[in-house]
Amino acid sequence: MERKIKYNYEFKLLCVNEVLNRHRSVNSVANENNFDESNLRKWVKFYQKYGKEGLLPRKNRIYNVKFKQNVLLKI
Repeated sequence: MERKIKYNYEFKLLCVNEVLNRHRSVNSVANENNFDESNLRKWVKFYQKYGKEGLLPRKNRIYNVKFKQNVLLKI
């Protein structure tokens, strides 16, 4: 099962660029696009730390049965 993506990569990049390159406030960009500013703050931090790849959706990790059993036994 894949993770649902609410905001696509291009939209995130556009919003981050508005903040970083056009020197707009996080609050004004978020309000203009009708989403919570905490999302945009996270996107900006991910972008600053990882570059454009930080805005790409992450894949869910798949663990094997042996690993899962070991985790359960340690609880």
